[in-house]
Amino acid sequence: MRGAILLAASLAPALALGLEPRFDHRDESGLSLETILAHDTVAITGQPSRSFWRPALRLAYDWDPLGDGNELFLGVQSALSSWSDPGREKVRLAVDARYRAYFGLDEWKTFFELGLWAPLSSRAAIGPLATLGAAYDFSRAGGLYADVGFATGLGAARIATFSASAGGQIRF
Repeated sequence: MRGAILLAASLAPALALGLEPRFDHRDESGLSLETILAHDTVAITGQPSRSFWRPALRLAYDWDPLGDGNELFLGVQSALSSWSDPGREKVRLAVDARYRAYFGLDEWKTFFELGLWAPLSSRAAIGPLATLGAAYDFSRAGGLYADVGFATGLGAARIATFSASAGGQIRF
């Protein structure tokens, strides 16, 4: 009898921990899709600087490379405006690689991202990016997020962009 009570007492904490939901991203990979509203300023040597609003869509693949719940993203952005619009200095296509560090293990988390941003069309450039945001995970398999960020690139033009975005993420 005493042995059964000791066994039940030793198993009780393990059973209770198994019932708590997990909202971290450890050992997960997935896809994210987000809408972006960016304000780009483009400076080309010998020409005046120009500024544009750019609605865009970003698709990214992400995974947890270190097993700590933070994620590495590889993404591509495409402007939602017509590619035949006049203005060769507009950012139409860009790629990025960013590392997202989360703070919090519950449904609500904050995060920051650091990475590289490279507009490819219509002017090639590359430079750093940084964002701050908040995420809500309704399960380990998915969530929603919003962020604000800044990126800059140097190359065929000098480009600076401020952006706000909102998106969703699925994990598997």
